[in-house]
Amino acid sequence: MTKNQRPKSNNLQWVYLLGFFVILALPLLNLPPWFSPPDWGKTIVFRIVLSILIFVFLYQILNSRGQTSTRTNERSKNADLYGSKADLYGCKLPFYLLVALLGIYLLATVFSLDRNFSLWGSPYRGGGFVNFAFYIIFALLAFLILEESDWQKIWDFAILIGIFVSIIAILQQFGLISKIFIPFETRPPSTIGNPIFLAIYLLLLSFLALSFGIKESSKKRFFYFFYFLLFVFVILITGSRAAYIGLAIGILYFLLFYPKQLIWLKVFILILLILGIFGVYYLNTHTTEIFSSTYILNRPTLAALLERFTIHLLVIDPRFSGWQVALKALKDRPILGWGPENFSIAFDKYYDPSLPYITKEWGSWWDRAHNFIFDISLQAGIFALMIYLLLFGVLFWQLQKLKHTDEHRLENRSTQIVAHGIQATFLAYLVANFFSFDSFSSYLISFLLIAYSLHLLFEQEFSKSQDNRSGFTRISRRIYADISKWRGVIIFLLFVGLVWFIWVFNIKPLEINSQINLARHLVNNEKCAEAISTMEEILPKKSFLDSYLRLKYIETLDRCEKELKIDLTKKKIEILKKQIKIQPYYTRSWISLGSLTNVLIESETNPQNIENLKKEANYYFEKANLLSPKRQEVFIEWIITDLLTGEYQKAKEKAQKCIDLNSKLGDCWWQMALTNIYLGENEKAKKNIEIAGEKGYPTNSEISLLELSRAYFKSENYSELTKIYHELIKINPAYEEKLKPLLKELY
Repeated sequence: MTKNQRPKSNNLQWVYLLGFFVILALPLLNLPPWFSPPDWGKTIVFRIVLSILIFVFLYQILNSRGQTSTRTNERSKNADLYGSKADLYGCKLPFYLLVALLGIYLLATVFSLDRNFSLWGSPYRGGGFVNFAFYIIFALLAFLILEESDWQKIWDFAILIGIFVSIIAILQQFGLISKIFIPFETRPPSTIGNPIFLAIYLLLLSFLALSFGIKESSKKRFFYFFYFLLFVFVILITGSRAAYIGLAIGILYFLLFYPKQLIWLKVFILILLILGIFGVYYLNTHTTEIFSSTYILNRPTLAALLERFTIHLLVIDPRFSGWQVALKALKDRPILGWGPENFSIAFDKYYDPSLPYITKEWGSWWDRAHNFIFDISLQAGIFALMIYLLLFGVLFWQLQKLKHTDEHRLENRSTQIVAHGIQATFLAYLVANFFSFDSFSSYLISFLLIAYSLHLLFEQEFSKSQDNRSGFTRISRRIYADISKWRGVIIFLLFVGLVWFIWVFNIKPLEINSQINLARHLVNNEKCAEAISTMEEILPKKSFLDSYLRLKYIETLDRCEKELKIDLTKKKIEILKKQIKIQPYYTRSWISLGSLTNVLIESETNPQNIENLKKEANYYFEKANLLSPKRQEVFIEWIITDLLTGEYQKAKEKAQKCIDLNSKLGDCWWQMALTNIYLGENEKAKKNIEIAGEKGYPTNSEISLLELSRAYFKSENYSELTKIYHELIKINPAYEEKLKPLLKELY
């Protein structure tokens, strides 16, 4: 069977190609307020376009009328086009693994602790099961729909978009056209939104560009080589060490295991590897000399990039501590995990501030493990991780077999080079994601690569098959006989479902999010009244963004409180109470509720009201402590409740727990010092204030001095109170008029 006998284009192929081109152009999309955060806007457009393609695909299937066309005389029939691929031939296992991955993520979502959040995720990440399912469907559709002649167009277009993304990164890096593209002195994000995500996105395109350059025999090959070098250059300026390691592993594999025996090239690569190791060693053993160089000092970009290769950054990397927390959480729910997007729930429960570099001062709130092994296993369980690894393993092995197929069985020897490039890409991608995680752009290209791998494997096996009738065609004929009477109704219902899905789950949330972004813009321009009015208008609108909307409204009120000079505490509490009903496992909301209740206690004078508020605050902090038992932030705010309500001994016990969890945090020592003052333990208080200062707490700030003045006043320690008043006047002379009568009275 020859290549010319394979299925030809169907009359709607241009619709599919147009849709895929729009989808592959999405990494360029980053236009606030509608399409911000970056991944949010991209996923919305992606879902809309792909859902339309799914409808067109199903419409064609339903209109196939169950033809029994053979491959020899009816190649243009749609049923045969999709039917032949439904037979799968040699790519059954990876195809079914892809479907199984979708199935197990669906199960993990059904049994998720926070099902709604697992379905849709947050605009910050553009994640959630729905988006993940669309990536898999995207890969399946690409495999079933795209023909041999389409794939090169698809990859050329994807590489072209990568070139535009790279050019924008370079413009940002070097401050060119700064009025249009915001300059970044180090680590440009381009339109991807994050330099690490940018690096992994380009990493996925690099080896394919290199492969195309090698297999091309025309002048076009030099352009592909240039694109490869361009992508590598931008990866370098992103400063992503995860991508550096992935790139190095990918290049080593590509060159050392190249299908042809190029001994001299492999020896050269080994020499470069040795020189590279020596270079990193030299950089780390001569750090002081290198970074004190005038040349380096005058080039902050170069200095920042060189610093990424120093060992001390690896030593202080918080990932290793985060992985220890993730391992404990995995043991709790190993089968189906905690649910997609629920890594933060697992992390909070087993968070341990005694581990280095994941404390409050370094960043203690994690929603990703920065490691695909823990991200997948914690979100969907061990079996999901096994399926994921098996999928890439099987594809890698079958591509290896394809490379070593006898020459007379390969229709095009260039297939070997492309298969080898995909293998190198998979290795580089998995290595990079061992220290990072996916974004929309990397998901898009990685699943497209999976579809392309299936296509290459199918094409090779299809050429060997002599079967003249599609199994799919036989099945579709039986199905058509059953549904032929209802075909019109089914198509109508599918169309109604399409319109409903696009409007309710895409257009409407997109409009709500644009208003959220507009409100933030108004706040930044000191137009708080307009910002609050904007948020109030969209607050009643129901969507899967309800929790996110309320959290963003709280941020708006926080920033506007000082400008408008009004107390918005009660308003914020009201909003947060509704938010925790939607997302009850979000620890920070419970802490915020307790903290805001403390503000009400502080201003309340009625003893009964204070008692009721104390019960509320304790309830909120108990919930937060249940969700994250070792979270020092909970104890720090909870201590304030006890101090405000006169529970000084309880406050001291909580302060000691806070210190025991991690004695390096100055906040705990500060709260202990305040507790000492209220209990009349003045010597201990002075010692603990000194320790808090040594551990980085701002003991001489205006807020700290006000807290001390309140404590000394309450404990009737007027000699220390006088000193604090004088310190406050030094910091802010405006206090002099307020404190002068009190100072006279104290004297």
